[in-house]
Amino acid sequence: MRITSNIFYDHISQGLMENLKELDSLSTKISTGKKINKPSDDILGTLKTLDYKLTISQNNQGQQNIIAANNYLNFASTVLTQVSSSISNLKKTILKTDGTSQDQTYYSQLVATLRDSLLDLSNSIYLNTYVFSGTLSDQESYSYDAATHSYLYQGNNQQVSISIGPGNTLNSLNIVGSSPNSTTITPFGYTLAAADTVNLPSGSSAVLTPDILTNPNATTVNVAITDSQANVDNFSFSNVIDVANLISHAWAQEDVDGTALTGSQAQDRLETLSGVLDQFQNQLLTVQGQIGINQAQLNDQKIKLTSNTTAQQNNISNIMDADMDETIVSLQKISTNLNALRAASSKILSQSLFDFLQ
Repeated sequence: MRITSNIFYDHISQGLMENLKELDSLSTKISTGKKINKPSDDILGTLKTLDYKLTISQNNQGQQNIIAANNYLNFASTVLTQVSSSISNLKKTILKTDGTSQDQTYYSQLVATLRDSLLDLSNSIYLNTYVFSGTLSDQESYSYDAATHSYLYQGNNQQVSISIGPGNTLNSLNIVGSSPNSTTITPFGYTLAAADTVNLPSGSSAVLTPDILTNPNATTVNVAITDSQANVDNFSFSNVIDVANLISHAWAQEDVDGTALTGSQAQDRLETLSGVLDQFQNQLLTVQGQIGINQAQLNDQKIKLTSNTTAQQNNISNIMDADMDETIVSLQKISTNLNALRAASSKILSQSLFDFLQ
């Protein structure tokens, strides 16, 4: 086989190109600190890295949702604390007095103020949405209906869920203002599964009966108070705002439509509604407890997401990060090889045709 100068040139050129390419690759690894600087460097490693980055992105979105959910729950909890305080003040007004008109007017006006405060709290707005309206968050939760002299729930009892990480969802994030379902505890609507009888100090008896047909989004409680003379006083309510309104009018010895009540009827109403307020306080405690459970779940998930993100970042680092000591050693070897190849090629290529003919 005849070895020509072109063969020498081709082999030398190929060797130089390969060494220069490797030298450039090693230099890039040192400058970036990464052993994968383009997909072709390691296709499988690149695909794994993309998968890890997707998981990190999902974790970050979950973290943001957790922050948003916690902020919402903190706001709702603050509102419910104020509701509880208003109910406690309502309860305090139901006291024995000397029955003077001055006392009656004072307590009637005081309770009317608390009623209006409860209405405002029920229509609390967070981030331009009504907190307690279910999924109808663009509508007020409660409004006054002049035709029935009562406060009606305008929202629904639909629950809102939120993703808090890959494959993990927090159900029932929101707090609905009312529900006809007795298993759904709400802060404003009254929860009553079956008829209940209350014996009053005056000797009268009050029967509270749930009615879920009158309002599809709430439980209406029909109350019948029967005194010792078999006289019956009927009224109804469906939420704590209605109750406050009834108490305010009872102090003025009248029904919500202005119909006069006797002193004994008004007192029996106050005694009956006092027990109703106790039930509302119990419901608030239940709702606030559920908020605490949700926040505990959110905090646990936040810790899990943080830990998982760290693990994914470590996986990416193991794939992407270059071993600098090993890379430097390889660079030194390539540099030595390249210098040797240059020296050898310069000698071979500098020879003339007469050198080969000798």
